[in-house]
Amino acid sequence: MAKNPTPAPTYMGEIRNFFTQVDKDCMARMGIDLSTYEGVKFNALRIYFKVRDGEMPLGGKRWSKERVETFYQWMKAGYQRGKAAPGRAAAVRRTDKRFTRPPAKREDAAALSGDQLEKLAEAFKHIMSLEDDDPNSYFSVAGMHWLPKPDVYCRHHENAYNPWHRLYMIRFEDALRSAPGCEKVTVPYWDIAAKKIPDFLFEPPFDAYVYPRDLFNLEGKQMARKGDPTQRNNAKEILDNLKGYGVNGIIAGAMGQSHWEKFNGWDAGNTHDGIISAHDAGHNSCGPTMHEQDIAAFDPIFWFFHSNWDRLWWDWQRSFGATTLDAFKSHLTGPSDWLDDPVLNGLPPFAQTSAETINLADFDVSYGKPVQKPAKPAPQTLLSASLPATETFALAAPDRVSVRAKNIDRLQIPGSFDVVLQARGKEIARKAIFQSSTPSRCATCRKKGLANFDFEVPLAKLKGPLSVKILVRRRGRELAFPLSQAGQPSINARLLLA
Repeated sequence: MAKNPTPAPTYMGEIRNFFTQVDKDCMARMGIDLSTYEGVKFNALRIYFKVRDGEMPLGGKRWSKERVETFYQWMKAGYQRGKAAPGRAAAVRRTDKRFTRPPAKREDAAALSGDQLEKLAEAFKHIMSLEDDDPNSYFSVAGMHWLPKPDVYCRHHENAYNPWHRLYMIRFEDALRSAPGCEKVTVPYWDIAAKKIPDFLFEPPFDAYVYPRDLFNLEGKQMARKGDPTQRNNAKEILDNLKGYGVNGIIAGAMGQSHWEKFNGWDAGNTHDGIISAHDAGHNSCGPTMHEQDIAAFDPIFWFFHSNWDRLWWDWQRSFGATTLDAFKSHLTGPSDWLDDPVLNGLPPFAQTSAETINLADFDVSYGKPVQKPAKPAPQTLLSASLPATETFALAAPDRVSVRAKNIDRLQIPGSFDVVLQARGKEIARKAIFQSSTPSRCATCRKKGLANFDFEVPLAKLKGPLSVKILVRRRGRELAFPLSQAGQPSINARLLLA
């Protein structure tokens, strides 16, 4: 036995760092996947014998006895996945030279200079003035999100959500840059966690967009009328809504997750959580136009809003060193086919695949405010009645409980909605879903039609009978949607584990 093997090794902590890119490329040709946890675990015995006997890495430096023993101890202990610790964000270099465009440094919208704001307004006005069938017109690019071409490009509540919207932001930014003299314009981000929304977002041309034609959903319902402007809540209403949803807490929790599925949300158990949950709550907070997926992208605030979500994803990637494809894949707990499979990794109408979006530097996009302080890992919620004996855990917060509203059939609910947790008929927490007015006719929505919602609440608030209600918005009013028409929802309580 080697003298100093790493004690209690984990995949995220040590094992994944044992393999170089040369190792991964060489062994991939032999059918051994060294880029993911599942690949290393499945091939662990083959890997062990090859490194022990000096047959791997091919052409590289042989593993030390300590490293070989560490790998053995990892197998012996049950292939612990573990977690990665966030670190200081580092500079990231371009790795793919195929994508060429002028550098785009996206600044905080609250810190724009007068000249920057003037040039940005000029670009917005230009594309808003183009004929609606011009590929760079505001109408054409905003229309890619849903209407007037529904059930084509909806990429929400799945792994492709962040990759698709990353390309979407680049497409819109390129449209802005088509305006004469605006070749270097970028889309600033609205920091949704800030206490104030930039005033200019409530001034022309950023306050509203006028629809150039009528828009109807798949069932013939009119969603927008020609000549009408988009509508939005005022700044105070938006901030109050964000606070009510607890968006800042959701973001902080997501940023501390080292596993991709926990950061992204909407995991294999159909739990609506992570950064997608914060995104949905943000949309519903901004309403009325942003509340409707069918027409949300027509509200100009959409672009500043989504620039921020792309920033947060990139900050998470930089914090955990997940800025290259192989490094990113090591953070997956589920399948990687959405990155690897030539059929499943596409992001139409864009030419790039999900895998090609991982390194944002390839598109010469950067953000003016890098990660300052990594988020602390968030407590994990017990998702089953038992855990493997190889896992260790402790009660994270004995005075807090996770209450789950389970198996809500969102395909039966037209449009975005809120799920409200009540004790004795009084609201104690709520979560939001952002979806189209025809979810049952959306291929992406149908893949995960049943939704679960976890509410982390103080135990002291759970006095008296618990209940759940579903609220939809119609003409500016919140209306209750019958639970009997949303499948067979149930409620249960779970302990928070760390």
